[in-house]
Amino acid sequence: MNTKNVLLIENCMLDAILIKESLQQNGGPCNINLLEDGIEAIVHIESVLQDKNNEIPDLIIANEELIMINGVNILSKISKLNNFYIPVIIMTSSGSEIQPHFNRHTCCYISKPLEIKEFLKVFREIKYYWLSLVN
Repeated sequence: MNTKNVLLIENCMLDAILIKESLQQNGGPCNINLLEDGIEAIVHIESVLQDKNNEIPDLIIANEELIMINGVNILSKISKLNNFYIPVIIMTSSGSEIQPHFNRHTCCYISKPLEIKEFLKVFREIKYYWLSLVN
């Protein structure tokens, strides 16, 4: 079974740990590259653009509420990966009063569940769908 590469852009360490745990359980192996802020993510994406030997992620999960550069702004950099289709999930903890910022690079927009069991379930389902069925 092929190992899948996930770029996780998350500034809340507790959420990052939970996401990593749920993605690494059940199903095929998963390499998770964790970046904690938008600037770091843009530098990483630009290095992927410059050096094609870097591993292109199979899935990008980005927190919308990053401090410096949010997940939606990161999508503008991803758009330069013309030869690749990378599913992008934007997640938020803001609640339903915020309208999703979909653009042509966003596959889905999710609200982070507050209950831990539900949180883990959501990311297990993301892994199953985006890294098993689709990819």
